[in-house]
Amino acid sequence: MRKLRFMTAGLTAVTVLGLIGANPAASQATVATVTPGPDWAGPLAPDLPIAKSYDSAAAGFAAVSGNPMTEWEYRVWCQTGYRHASDAGVGQPVDLPLTDPRRDLVTPLGYLDSSQAKSMPAGGVRFMDNAWYFGTDYTGMVVTRTPNGSLLVFDTLTTPADVQAQLFDQARAAGLDLRRITTIFLGHQHQDHVGGANTIRDKYAPRAKIIMGAPDAEIVRQRLRDLIANRDKYTKEEFQRRLAVIPRTVNETVKAIPGHTVGMRKIEAGGVETTAVLMPGHTPGQMAVIAPVVHNGAKHNLLVWSGNDNMPAASQYAVSTEFVQGIAKQAGADAFINTHAYQFAAFAHLRDLKENPAAHNYLVMGPEGVQQHLAVFALCQRAAAQRLIDGTWKEM
Repeated sequence: MRKLRFMTAGLTAVTVLGLIGANPAASQATVATVTPGPDWAGPLAPDLPIAKSYDSAAAGFAAVSGNPMTEWEYRVWCQTGYRHASDAGVGQPVDLPLTDPRRDLVTPLGYLDSSQAKSMPAGGVRFMDNAWYFGTDYTGMVVTRTPNGSLLVFDTLTTPADVQAQLFDQARAAGLDLRRITTIFLGHQHQDHVGGANTIRDKYAPRAKIIMGAPDAEIVRQRLRDLIANRDKYTKEEFQRRLAVIPRTVNETVKAIPGHTVGMRKIEAGGVETTAVLMPGHTPGQMAVIAPVVHNGAKHNLLVWSGNDNMPAASQYAVSTEFVQGIAKQAGADAFINTHAYQFAAFAHLRDLKENPAAHNYLVMGPEGVQQHLAVFALCQRAAAQRLIDGTWKEM
């Protein structure tokens, strides 16, 4: 562990223990004084015993993980909520805008403003032998290639223009034939995850199956019905623009186990078996998927996560994450990626892998590492829920 400097709302630079990887250059970063805005969210008072116990347990898992992504996750979801300095409250650790986005893997000092987000390198990033990340520092998508040559897609970016620029224009350099796409998994219903689905099917893969969590699939269907019912309120161009980013078809869904909020379904996709997990939290129908991949010639199981944070649903998010933990253990998940690279400190690491494919790959965490990573997130969600009950935090 090493000491970090960050800001409190009282505008005093203080020193605290930070769980981060070694990066001497980053420790010399200058911390500017930032006046907090009026709408801060976070601590009103120190943690009471139950919340403190959750926080301490999460810190322990982060400390033993040896993985800077898991260490970063503790600071962000247990301490800052990944909030900009202008959102700070009394005594709240916050993140300042990044001056060097490449530092984010090993020092969680930075807040990635959307204006800083840059596209991934040309051809996307091949982070495993048969898996690629396309998109930007902010919003991305994952493509895996199965042994029979089929392509599986996880999330689809925000708009047709995004998917054209970030996937279609990059696929040839990555050696991918997009006509081989057989399955599109949509991790949740927000536009930055579903907006390119129609375009992918229309241009390359008309027979591709689209799979979602059942609650989000219904939200998408209702959104489409509402748009069509109110089409007279829009110009023709605006109606078409809105229509283009709502998936027209959802072929299969993952439903909750009767009497529960979570669920699981095995799905054959491209000749391999995947495990889709309904895990409400970020949205009512958020879905994670575990798919087989290969890294350096060895078989692995990649857990693809889609989005983070939703403090009002923190208690449910904890339950869902613990359910995913159990499924991940059974499925042998030993690698992890979030389709928002900024939400788990991966965008600099992805660029490192692009430049040097032989570099250590922190996404390959091992079975225990994935369990630790999920445990940190679940415990931080439990801490957040308890803080709201205790009245020691303001809802984010």
